[in-house]
Amino acid sequence: MPSYTNDELLAAVRRVLVGEHAPTVSKQTRIHYRTFMNWVAKAKNGDPVAPSRRGPPPALHPEPEQNLVEWVIGRQYVGFPAKRQEIIQKTGDIYAMMTGKTLDQGWYRRFLKRHPILSGRTSESITKARNSVTMTDVTRLFTTLCKVLVEHKISSSRLFNMDETAFDTNKGGKRVVAVRGSRNVWHPDLSTGFHLTVVVCGSADGEVVPPLFILPGVTLKLDVLAGCDIPGATITTTSSGFMNTTLFVSWLHFFAASVPTPIKRPLVLLIDGCTSHYCVEVLEAAEKMGILLILFPANATHLLQPLDVAVFSTFKACIKRQADIYLGNGGGCSLSKEDAVSMASTAWKLSNLEANIKAGFRGCGLFPLNKLKMAERLDSFLRNGTPENTKLAEWLTIKATVQKEVLVLPPPRKRTRARKTVTVGGKLLTRETLATLASAKPTLTPKSKKRSKNAGCDIVLEAVV
Repeated sequence: MPSYTNDELLAAVRRVLVGEHAPTVSKQTRIHYRTFMNWVAKAKNGDPVAPSRRGPPPALHPEPEQNLVEWVIGRQYVGFPAKRQEIIQKTGDIYAMMTGKTLDQGWYRRFLKRHPILSGRTSESITKARNSVTMTDVTRLFTTLCKVLVEHKISSSRLFNMDETAFDTNKGGKRVVAVRGSRNVWHPDLSTGFHLTVVVCGSADGEVVPPLFILPGVTLKLDVLAGCDIPGATITTTSSGFMNTTLFVSWLHFFAASVPTPIKRPLVLLIDGCTSHYCVEVLEAAEKMGILLILFPANATHLLQPLDVAVFSTFKACIKRQADIYLGNGGGCSLSKEDAVSMASTAWKLSNLEANIKAGFRGCGLFPLNKLKMAERLDSFLRNGTPENTKLAEWLTIKATVQKEVLVLPPPRKRTRARKTVTVGGKLLTRETLATLASAKPTLTPKSKKRSKNAGCDIVLEAVV
């Protein structure tokens, strides 16, 4: 196979036709001299400079195949990427209409080879809610941040992001090396009978607050506490293993104490819209400790939250690597709380959190504050990652033949929706914001329910290592 493209060959031939030395051009372009001179002779005779394609002709002519490529691009652009089987089915329908025959084996592989602009990718599952972020949401967050950063002269050491993530070792299927011809190759997975939440917080200058591990239950064994060897880390419990309002207030005190005293107050804390993160008790505690709370726009953390963008994926990958090591050392398939905390602690120290959180703030456009970068992230998401120089095919909207009947796009997403909630994302959390929330909540008739044996406030056990 030649190591040059048709465009490179054509450009080299043109250089010789305008007077350049042929052997020099051949050496520079690495085109065999005799082959090169044959193409130069054809060009002088007026013949086209286009090497013929080897092998049988493609099933579709160039025009309909290019239409198919543009249809695939259009599917990605509107948020419904085409699958391999869909492409084969659509092409088979067109080919049957043209010839009455079916596609032969290997067409899809040759199709991708002819069009390197396309490649197989693993898509990320996105809910409808996460698909509804708008530029208005981004602008609201930018305006709030801009006002707070300017009024309080906030530096990178005073801007923090906090969120919770789950301890998860299950990664489903994975690529392994096995004997050729093997069937039903399997591997063991770790199972946990409890939920472990890890609270992560870091600043725009790379300062990381010690983690908080939340386990379900009321009490903890001393072995679990010994499993955490991160300086300053805290382990606690709730009834479910998830964050709640009472614990979040306690964590705010822990957060304020963890930030060095020389760092000037107030501190700015970016959080998501989880209901445990905002109420009167939370706001009062934040005011006393000099903490300004700013909520991200609803369902926008995958775009604008530094922890989601740059930290959690690396941290969870480290956890899964530790799980593989644990299994390889014969640790068994059932994970205890002590081992889970120890595994999460090891992953914490291997995740390069300081550099990642700093890169996350910069990449999301939060610090330095950059509205253009925030808008670019939203635009790339709305285009489903399609490169900016990729254009939609005009034939998708103007042709009424085979393409319009077969290669059609799904209906576009509806941008407008009935408002059922009050927008607080991207705003500074104040008493006025809470009052707006309270006035918008509908009055519900209380329902009687059985009182459980464990009813009451969560009992929290904290131990600082």
